[in-house]
Amino acid sequence: MTNKIKQSTLLILLVSFSLGFVRCKKDSSAVPAGVDSTSLAAHHSGAVNLATTTTTTTTTTAYDVTKSLPAGYVTNGTVDYTAYLQKAINTYSNIVFPGFPIMVSDVGLVIGSNKTITFSTGSKLVLKPSSNANYNIIKVLLANNVTLNNPVIVGDRYNHIGTTGEWGQGLAINGSTNVTINNPNVINCWGDGIFMGPKSGITCQNIKIVNAYSAHNRRNGITITGGINVDLEGGYAGYSDGAAPYSGIDIEPNASTDELQNIVLNNFKTEYNVGPGISAGFNNLFGGANKNISINLTNHSDKGSAVAFHCTAPSPFGTGVLSGTVNVVNPFWRKNTNTPITTNLMVNTVKLNISKPAVQDINAVSLTQAQIISLFTYKTHINREANYSLTF
Repeated sequence: MTNKIKQSTLLILLVSFSLGFVRCKKDSSAVPAGVDSTSLAAHHSGAVNLATTTTTTTTTTAYDVTKSLPAGYVTNGTVDYTAYLQKAINTYSNIVFPGFPIMVSDVGLVIGSNKTITFSTGSKLVLKPSSNANYNIIKVLLANNVTLNNPVIVGDRYNHIGTTGEWGQGLAINGSTNVTINNPNVINCWGDGIFMGPKSGITCQNIKIVNAYSAHNRRNGITITGGINVDLEGGYAGYSDGAAPYSGIDIEPNASTDELQNIVLNNFKTEYNVGPGISAGFNNLFGGANKNISINLTNHSDKGSAVAFHCTAPSPFGTGVLSGTVNVVNPFWRKNTNTPITTNLMVNTVKLNISKPAVQDINAVSLTQAQIISLFTYKTHINREANYSLTF
């Protein structure tokens, strides 16, 4: 403990007195940014919460996708127009969707390079009930220079025909570069709300997702299996349940060839996930070349998930050395039904740095620094083998 928590009891008491734990005196940030109390209540009904922040985009020169729909098209989202939409996406580089719901099949919509797609107020893609264990409602596939503004996606979780699988994604980004997603709103998917990972040996790079809202998805709100320079700015991931790992955000490579470099999450809120609010697991990076990881979480707020933050790197096996840092700065973790943090860090070349944590117990009572230290290390919630630092 002496090389991991370099503070004297006197310093803890002085800092505790001077700070007064003003960030966590009460349960004051229960409602995430961009989500009002009415929409929070609507979580449980599966209602869509449109982000209050919208992206202003010039659409006067954009192609109106309704021009590609058949004569007499409906505006209530009950007819499958997947093929018509895909043809428009393939043909035009700047597209605007209309302000009404449109049904798509589990074939989904594939977005190629050099596309800007804007969803008008009231736009919504609704998935036709599927029996497929694996689907992508929107997939940015092996593409460069893509911007999606305000996409609203509703999966088929509550009217899914099949019973197997856990891979129905709302919005997938695969093997793509220079992708910006503004205000995505994804709910009720059979698997993950948003998924990001490599494809055909190509790693996603320079991905920015702003103000994401992902709720009531069956597996994870957001999954990142690999990426370089990935930036999640603001956003919300809540109520993941139905298929493990039930995370708000799951950072979990699938193979030793995957990369996790400069993964940045700022001001993200997770809430009431059956599993972790944020999970970072590096098991599958072993067995190949040397890997260096870099993950930075700033101002993460979790309320009511089983665990606010989970991090694991087991004993190494096979070839390759795993090294790098996971930085957690200024987290606010509260009302966790299990514990705020769990780790299984058996590799001392991976360093976990936690600074300025604020923690409340299940009854929203703020913990002192001494109590936080005790809780984090109690029964190896941060395991004894871990290479970590905890500072206030």
